[in-house]
Amino acid sequence: MASTPLSPLPPGRRRHWLMGTGVNQIKDALGMLVREQRRHGDVVYFRMFDGPTLLLSHPEYAQRVMVDNARNYRHPGPEQGFNGPLMGRGLFASRGDFWMRQRRMVQPAFHRPRLPPMVDGLVAGTEAMARRWEPHVASGQPLELLDEMRHLSISLLGRSIFSRDVYEDSPALREALDFFTRDSHGPRDSVVKVVSQLLRLRPGHHAKFMAAIEKLNGVLYPLITERRQSASLGDDVLGVLMSARDAQGEGMTDREVRDELVSLFVGGQEATAVALTWVWHMLMRHPEVEQRIRQEVKDVCLGQPPTATSVQGLAYLRAVVQETLRLHPPAWQFARQAREEDTIGGWKVHPGMRVMISPYILHRHPSAWEDPERFMPERFLSEPREQKLQRIAYMPFGAGQRLCIGNHFTLLLMTTVFATLLPRFQARPTSHGPVVTMSGSTYRPRNGLNATLHPVA
Repeated sequence: MASTPLSPLPPGRRRHWLMGTGVNQIKDALGMLVREQRRHGDVVYFRMFDGPTLLLSHPEYAQRVMVDNARNYRHPGPEQGFNGPLMGRGLFASRGDFWMRQRRMVQPAFHRPRLPPMVDGLVAGTEAMARRWEPHVASGQPLELLDEMRHLSISLLGRSIFSRDVYEDSPALREALDFFTRDSHGPRDSVVKVVSQLLRLRPGHHAKFMAAIEKLNGVLYPLITERRQSASLGDDVLGVLMSARDAQGEGMTDREVRDELVSLFVGGQEATAVALTWVWHMLMRHPEVEQRIRQEVKDVCLGQPPTATSVQGLAYLRAVVQETLRLHPPAWQFARQAREEDTIGGWKVHPGMRVMISPYILHRHPSAWEDPERFMPERFLSEPREQKLQRIAYMPFGAGQRLCIGNHFTLLLMTTVFATLLPRFQARPTSHGPVVTMSGSTYRPRNGLNATLHPVA
């Protein structure tokens, strides 16, 4: 595993980023990482646009950066984080002591004991989407499942946060969130588009961006005010955020609550939607898996909608979700920057150097996974997991201190969605060609996922 360096830097691309990695960073960033890792091994050097970068692909190297020596590896960017007009100082943007304060205040909203009562709302929101799908089922008209899953994930987040579907209820919020979805998560693999963005050659974009923020704020702040003035703050996510207190006994300001809501809506929903879409893709490729899930749901739920109790018994469905996240992790890379010198795999990591961990590559590492390219949900049915390497080689939600705060909620949401929909529908692809993928803000189907829905007999 360790190397004996023959040069000061690991093998990899030495050319200036403009002549070497620049275009590939835009057009096929993940493909570039995969090719170079296969060529050079578990430590690869790149001269990226962002500076000298090491790709670390062995599970133990990822564990060192993300967990064991995480204090030495900070998020790139300003030391104290960002404070932009959209994300503010929410968990996605903040750093340091303020991030730790907010994390401790937000975390209780997603503690495991609080999750089961959310199942009824998740089922109700999913059933509402199923009713909207009925005309498509009757007519055979295709649906684009990535868009549908975005709609569903935002609706379900709204029900969990506010105890109601604010996405459906508020046209202004819907317009704003749809704008940010297109703007933040749209195709990023065009060199012309990216250069235009960097040079600010998109007329009117800033005005549209700020107008969407105004619409978003025009919905969120009144909801916060309404809740503060109510007799009870409630026990949904918003209520927990507003009830939280830090070590000094101080609660969040309205702006801080707003920033965390935006982090959940704008940041969290996209990865959930993409993950749901990848599950549809895998089920369409593996009808025998789909049928086994359907039988499990029948046996456990007994023909009734999932409940807080029954959803816990859907072990195989949950394993399908986990295996899909292994092969198709929406969060396909994590970047960190070294504060001080370190040694990984026999190579020096210099202060200021960036390191990258790619879950997509890590989840296929042969040291941890048997037959890693094979879709095999059964590998997640044995607990505890057999290999230590396998445990640390699985990080669809990150790892360590920055582990996604909603990881258990996301697994519950995805399991509940498919337990609700699969007894009613089966999806079939409109095209049998390969899915074109892209690695932008998330790893996802570039052109969505078109399918027809058919009733289950």
